[in-house]
Order: sequence, then C-alpha cells, then structure tokens
Amino acid sequence: MRKKNRLILSILLLTLSNPTFAGKLYKWVDKNGNVSFSDKVPPEESRREREELNEEGRTIAVKDAAKTPEEIQRLKEINHLQALQKELLQSQLAKDSALLKTFRSEEDIDTLANSKLEMLDSHITIATSQSETLKKQLILHQAAAANFERSGKKIPQKNLSNIQSAQAQFDKNQQEIADFKLQKTQLSERLANDKLRFNVLKTHSVETPTIDSETIPSLFLGQLTCDANTCETLWDKASSFITDAGATIVYRSDELILTRTPRLSKDIGLSLTKVNNKAELNIMLDIRCANSKGGKATCKSEQTAQLIEQFNQLTP
Repeated sequence: MRKKNRLILSILLLTLSNPTFAGKLYKWVDKNGNVSFSDKVPPEESRREREELNEEGRTIAVKDAAKTPEEIQRLKEINHLQALQKELLQSQLAKDSALLKTFRSEEDIDTLANSKLEMLDSHITIATSQSETLKKQLILHQAAAANFERSGKKIPQKNLSNIQSAQAQFDKNQQEIADFKLQKTQLSERLANDKLRFNVLKTHSVETPTIDSETIPSLFLGQLTCDANTCETLWDKASSFITDAGATIVYRSDELILTRTPRLSKDIGLSLTKVNNKAELNIMLDIRCANSKGGKATCKSEQTAQLIEQFNQLTP
C-alpha cells in the first residue's frame, strides 16, 4: 500500500511539475483509511483533514477536519479558560511587580508587619480601656432603673434613653475591638503570603510567563471538583501530577500554574487553573501542543487522552 501511495504521489508530482498542470496538491485519508492525492479535493472529502504539498511533496499546510458540535463546544470552553488564565496572569504579575518594588528583602516585610501589628495592638488596647468605662456607665444607668422598679415607680424616659445610648456605645466599642482583631489576623496572613511570594519570585524567576496563543489546544480537558477544605490539598496533588508527567513549571501562583511552551512536535504544555464557580470550585488541566502536523497528532494521541483520564482520577 505504501509503495502504491508513493507511486501515485510520484506520478502526481511529475504531472504538477509540468507548467501546464502546476498547482496545489492535496493529501488526505478517506473514510476507508486509504491515503488519497489530488490537485482537487472532492466535495464529499472536503470536511476531512488534508495536507497541502509543495512540488517536492513536502507538507506546507494542514487544513483541519470540520469539528463536531461536541468539539466546537469543548473549544469554546477552552477559549473561555484561556481568557481566564490571561486575566489571572496579568493580575498576579501586577501584584508581583508591586511586591518587588516595595520590598528588597524579607526583613523589609517583617519590619512593615511589626509596625502595622503594633499599631493595631495599640488601637485594641485603647478600645479595650474605653470598653471598661462604657460598661461602668451602662451598669450605673441599669442600676438606677432597677431602683425605680424596686420602689414601684415607673422608670423615667430619660433613664431608658440613657440605657439605650450606653448600650449602643458599648456594642459599637465591642464591634470596633472585633474589627481590629480581624484586621490583625488578615494583615498577618497577607504579609505571611507576601513573604512566601517574595521568596518564590526571588528564587524561581526563570522566564516571563505567557499564555501562548500560537500553540494549539488539545480537546481533552481535565477537571477536578473540590471545596474550601479540600482544594489546597488537591491543588498540591495536581501540581505534583504535572511535574511527574515530565513538564517543567515556569510560573506558579495560588490560582495558575504554567509549564514551558511546547516547541517540538512531541512536546506538550500543561496548565492548571483554579476556577471559582458560584456553585463549586474546579481545578482545570488543559494541554497545548506545537502548531505543526506532529503537534496536532500529539494533542490527539491516546497518550494525551490517558493523561487527562489519570488526572481526573486524583482525589484530595
């Protein structure tokens, strides 16, 4: 069969090399699995993938086969995911740039943390001292009201207003203390995360990450579902999964992981993305390949499909 195809190709190339017949030559596989060559593609074969060959018989372009409705829908999902990746990347890169401009060392972060935490501790101390005074005022107004009740007298409206006002001030004071304590907790967490991110940027800055639109996507898409309690563990497992698959991570954040852009036909690029839907949290794995005939074959391969299947079996 191969000798027959080569013979057909040789005859067609000799024919097309004649200026009288010079033009395009196409190659495709028909519904029976036979390789066909022609300078024109029959209408019934126009929806199949086909290669355009030059006068030396080399592939110079590949026309994709028409996609099924399911493939079109999956491609829409992948394009939407890629748009989210670009948004996450741009946002994080801006934060990273600001972080590196603000701090030169871990000690700078510690200094800022201590300064702000001391300020919040001072606010808490002052508010706590005020709460003692407000509490005493409230107790005095309540005691006066109790005296009226014990003597069988109606509590004056002024006394009731004083109790209401003192209670409102005391409640407001308690809320302020709670808010200061919450700010302290959030600040500690934020500065601790800044410190971790600072170390990542200082020690793992390899190349400028991009969402490479020049590659082609595999229509295989991995998806894991998690919640606030399980996502962190599952994210770590997913990260280990792609490194175990041989991919080199060039960018990492809490919501996005990117590997090197595929250059060779056999290479694949992997991306992990946290997608926060209203109903649930998802961790998505998408695969991209080099924009070439071999790259397209890699993206459609059984090995790529198995990789997605293995990923979808991960559990927290």
